[in-house]
Amino acid sequence: MNDTEAVVARRIAFLERELDRMGMTAADLEEDLRVNPTDERARQRLAALYAVAGDTWKKIQELRAGQGGHDAVIRFDRHADPTAEKSWRQALV
Repeated sequence: MNDTEAVVARRIAFLERELDRMGMTAADLEEDLRVNPTDERARQRLAALYAVAGDTWKKIQELRAGQGGHDAVIRFDRHADPTAEKSWRQALV
């Protein structure tokens, strides 16, 4: 993997983490909407979040498709992310 591919892989990993966070936020917003189904503001926030999540997913797919002849997978490099390095060390304990 060359430097450009590594940057793309890290960007995909970042977007996937953000998409996961959006999913957790969406679950919270959906719960708020279940509690009060007439809350128009919660409905608008949820719709906006879904729109951003959809755009993020499209960007991830574009980046994966542009990885060239390589498999469209991410090989996680725990050394590239300092928080992952700490998590990995804690998992060993």
